[in-house]
Amino acid sequence: EACLVDPSDQEITFWHVSTKIHEEVLLEMIDTFNSENEYGITVKPEYGGYYPDLREKILAAIAAESPPDLAISYQNMIAEYAEAEVIQPLDDYLLCEKYGLSEEDLNDYFKAFIEGDRYPAFDNKILSWPPNRSMEVMFYNIDKLNELGYDNPPETWEEFKEMCKAAKDSGMEGYCIAPSASTFAGWVWSRGGELLSEDGKETVFKEQGIEALTFLKDLMDEGSAYQIAERYGDQADFSLQKVLFAIGSTAGLPYYASAVNESPEPFEWSIAPFPHSTPEPVVDMYGPSITVFKTTPEKQLASWIFLKWFTSSEQTAKWAMTTNYFPVRKSAAESEEMKAYFADNPQYEKAFGFLDYAKTEPTVAGYQDVRDAIGEAITAVITGVNTPEEAMDTLITTANEILSE
Repeated sequence: EACLVDPSDQEITFWHVSTKIHEEVLLEMIDTFNSENEYGITVKPEYGGYYPDLREKILAAIAAESPPDLAISYQNMIAEYAEAEVIQPLDDYLLCEKYGLSEEDLNDYFKAFIEGDRYPAFDNKILSWPPNRSMEVMFYNIDKLNELGYDNPPETWEEFKEMCKAAKDSGMEGYCIAPSASTFAGWVWSRGGELLSEDGKETVFKEQGIEALTFLKDLMDEGSAYQIAERYGDQADFSLQKVLFAIGSTAGLPYYASAVNESPEPFEWSIAPFPHSTPEPVVDMYGPSITVFKTTPEKQLASWIFLKWFTSSEQTAKWAMTTNYFPVRKSAAESEEMKAYFADNPQYEKAFGFLDYAKTEPTVAGYQDVRDAIGEAITAVITGVNTPEEAMDTLITTANEILSE
């Protein structure tokens, strides 16, 4: 039914968050789509502010019954919109004979990316589509590790602790902490835990969460870890060789690279997945998705046609090379341009190799508030306000209240 309408000559609005070079390239790409698509579809891009601002704008538009046709948001925000029954599931479009994706095309998308856009609270339907992704990784100073007598980055948390202590003993810091829910997800998964129950209604991370926070407290107590003083302080401290390890997003790779190159003593550095006690490493992969609002069947189909084009192999490669996010399709990595980009950006290529280990955070409404509570719990332990057990009890009570609403 979704596929039986005519998408010709539809005009669709797309609310986005891109600025600077990202916006320039996005607008160029949209111009290309508008002039080349065979249906006469016109996409009208509108900047909606950064994610929290855009969320407010979308919620207001939903209340006024005038949502855009397409918008970018994080999955937990999209779950909020879906509660108002204004989101169009995309499952049927994938299967359209004329407008859908062949099995070969569908298999070309990274599976974890698509699975991250299924929503358990809404019959596991695909309510959004991934334009790009990045992941949480460990940055490490190769030269310093070698100086301390280590050939490789830590594979287990015990090795991580040992290396942090060795760094401290040699006069530098071990690990600079930027408290974040994404890092916490990595701590839990790398210890074999899960974040939420399958129905997304309650937390299940108590055991591994306490373990991770206790580990953190031990590092703080022995003076081999500290909290960064300001946003991006980890990049600055890492580039000045004040610290051996930092944990952050692969979206920060270009910033780490330029900070190290501009530092008084440039050095060899690299990235690795989190240390882990699981058989394989696990990396937290994240990124916003684009969702289609219920407007008219014609506009909805036109919106899907644009999404399919935007994530085609050529376009996703172009977007990846502009933003340093990952392309969403395997074939994009095979293109000559992308191979050249890999050659110029070896750390990015290395990170791309971690995609097999990717997991995504829960796509449930309220999870943004849970993420905030996780950040507060980490900070409470670092600052000594709470013991790991106290911080975890408060976090679990708060999170379960949010999730049960």
